[in-house]
This record gives sequence, structure tokens and C-alpha cells, in this order.
Amino acid sequence: MSGTASIRPTEATIDLSILAHNYRQLRESIGPRTGVIAVVKADGYGHGAVPVARMLEGLGVRGFGVATVEEGAELRLAGVLVPVLVMGAAFGQDHEEVIARDLVPMVGDPGDIDRFAEAARRRGVLRFSIHVKVDTGMTRLGVTVDRFEELMRQAANHPSIRVDGLATHFACADEQDPAFTEEQLVRFVRCLDRARALGADPQVIHAANSAAALRFPRTRFDMIRPGLCLYGSRGTAHVPDRDLRPVMSLHTRVNALRQVPKGTGVSYGCTFTTGRTSVIATLPVGYADGYSRSMSNRAQVLIRGQRAPVVGRVCMDLCMVDVTEVEGVKVGDRVTLLGGDGPVALRPEELAEWADTIPYEVLCGISRRVPRVYPGADSRANR
Repeated sequence: MSGTASIRPTEATIDLSILAHNYRQLRESIGPRTGVIAVVKADGYGHGAVPVARMLEGLGVRGFGVATVEEGAELRLAGVLVPVLVMGAAFGQDHEEVIARDLVPMVGDPGDIDRFAEAARRRGVLRFSIHVKVDTGMTRLGVTVDRFEELMRQAANHPSIRVDGLATHFACADEQDPAFTEEQLVRFVRCLDRARALGADPQVIHAANSAAALRFPRTRFDMIRPGLCLYGSRGTAHVPDRDLRPVMSLHTRVNALRQVPKGTGVSYGCTFTTGRTSVIATLPVGYADGYSRSMSNRAQVLIRGQRAPVVGRVCMDLCMVDVTEVEGVKVGDRVTLLGGDGPVALRPEELAEWADTIPYEVLCGISRRVPRVYPGADSRANR
């Protein structure tokens, strides 16, 4: 939902001015020579790919990274003009669509080289740009190091295919031990040297995700591909703190209150039983909204500037909070599930710890039924 008002009391506020702040902090960290391919896959990590892309394009990013052809098409339909890199290798039968939408595929499968060349022939395109992805240790996507030269020779056999970029992805850049990242970097540089020895001249070299860009300057090359740090999370404590601020906050309102005696069970399975006379608030948010059931009896919320524990199991549409220690709570009071309330704040990392997951999943998991509100943005900035 776009606009500045919604019907549901549960809504996610996306502060694009904080996104701009995070981008500037990142630019200050990496210096002026390295370009930014901002990752906006998964609907901009739940923040809204189109409004996020519009803001960042205005700030001078050099391109965007998406996972699927459909995500790339969404940006093009919204008027995004800078290069859009399809990183997920899920092309299916959409090779012609990639060309038609002026998207740039990240290719690691020799079969896709042939399929893109054939799609270019059918569309009458004389030259089509691709980026080659090298699997240097992620063991997920990309051409393996031992088949890299074979793929590059195959691409050279198609006059319509131009290898404009070379990329890899780091598996452990946010882990404490840098050894595996350094090992992957060595493998990638060897492939880059080999590509040039074969006569290829990729103009865009990119490898660093958020963690690598902030921790390992030698991984920055021509471009970096930040995602999580733009949205205000470091991911782990091993990544330097660059005054990154969460762009998303999640709020709801108390929709029921009840005082219950000691020994009262709360929610499915009665996994929480009151140890005293207690005031229990019901909130209209649950795991269907992305507020994970794993946070049952673990999470906290902010109400009237104080922390209050989630008690009992989180339900599909509702959860319960013990507000006994919070004076004067009323039905309709605003509750913060993610973000700040006065001097107190709940960061994505804290929710991730309660849910036994990572900040990426916390942000991406906020479902589409939760309205996104963009304060201060005109209608063009919204979905």
C-alpha cells in the first residue's frame, strides 16, 4: 500500500532519508573511485524495491542488483534507467525478456551463453552484454574455477556476446576469520588475470557484498554490491560500525487488554503461565505478518518507552505482551516491534537473535500484507 495512511494498525515505516544517510556513510567508507551496485532484490529487502531504487538512483548509484527477471522488469517499468544486474541465474525461458528489458544477466552456466546468443540472434541484437560469475567457494552459482577458461572461450565464439563484467560472491565475509575470504579473493584474481590473458577485457569487476566492502578494501575493485548495510544492519559484530541506521521500523497498536490472575495460561499450548496477577495486551501482528513464531516467549516490544516481553506463542495474526510493569497502558497505544521509541530501540540484529536467524530474514520476512508507509515522500516515491 502506498501513501501516508493505512487501515491496519500494523504498518512498516520506511524512512528514505535514513537510506540516503546509510548510502552516504558507505560512500565515505569506500572512497570516490568505487561504484555502487545497490542490491534491491526481495522487494528491496522488504523496504519496497521501487521507492528504494528511485531514491538511490537519484543519489548516483551505478546500477541495481536483483535476483530474478521479474524483479528487473519491475524496475524498468518504474522508469529506472541505470543498469540492472540479474544475479539469480533463474532465466528459465526468459532469455529474450532479459534482452528486451535491457537487463544484464550474471552468467555462470555455459548453456546460458548459448541461449543468450540465440536470443540475441532472434531479436536482431548485434551485441549483448553479460557479466560472468565465478564460483570461488560459495558453491552455489557461477562457473567453477576449473571450467572458467572453457566458459570464456565459449563466450568468445559468439560475436553477439560481450563479457563486460566479472564477478564472484564471498561466503564468509562477515565471519570472524578472514582466511576463507582471502582465499576466495586469490582465486578470483587468478581468473581475472586469465580472462585478460585470453583477450577478454571486462570493464566492471565486482565481488564485495556489504561485509566485504566494509572489511576488506582489496575486494572493492570497480564496483561493490551492498545490500544489508544500505538498510541499516551490519549483520554481525565483525563488520565495522559505520553509523548505519535501520531504515525500517515496525509498529502496531494495542487492540485488547485483560487483567488475569496468577496461574493463567497464555496463547496456544499455554507455554507461558502468569506468575502473578498480570496485565496482558493483545497486538494485531503475527507470523503471517513476518513476526516470527520463533520469537514466542523470547522477544520484547516497546510501549510507552519501555520494554515489555512477548508471552505465549506468537499466533498467525496476533501476539500477546505482558505489560504489567508499564504504567497506564490503554487500548490503542502505539507499540514498536522494530525501531525506536524515545531513547530505546530494537534493532534487526536483536530480533534476529530472538528468532534464531539473521537480520536479512527479519527484514525480508515482513510480509506484503503489512502496509509500507514512506513519510515525507510524494506519491511518485511510493509503490
